[in-house]
Amino acid sequence: MKVGIIALATSVLALAESWTGRLIDATCKQDPNTSSRDGSSASCAPTSTTKVFAIQTADGKVFRLDNPGNMKAAAALKEDPSKTNVTVSGSLDGQLVKVERIDLQ
Repeated sequence: MKVGIIALATSVLALAESWTGRLIDATCKQDPNTSSRDGSSASCAPTSTTKVFAIQTADGKVFRLDNPGNMKAAAALKEDPSKTNVTVSGSLDGQLVKVERIDLQ
C-alpha cells in the first residue's frame, strides 16, 4: 500500500508544469491593434482590487488562473504590490491553469 501511495504522489507531481511571466488583470480589455509582446500588458497590471488574474508569458500567451489561483495571486500581491513577475506551477486545462503554487519575483 505504501508503494502505491508513493507512486500516486510521484505521478501527480510529474503532471505539474510551470509558467513564468507577468501577472495581469484577466478582465482587462486590450486594444486588439496592439501586440501583447510590445509591453502593452502594463495597462493590464493588477491592482489591490483585482479579483481575476492571468499570467502572460514572454511569448505573449495568456493563461487564466483558476479560483484558488486567483485567491493565491491576490494574497501574494497584497504582500508586495510592486512584484508582478511570477512563476506559476500547476496543470493546464485548456487555457485555464489549475494553480498549485505562485511565486512572485
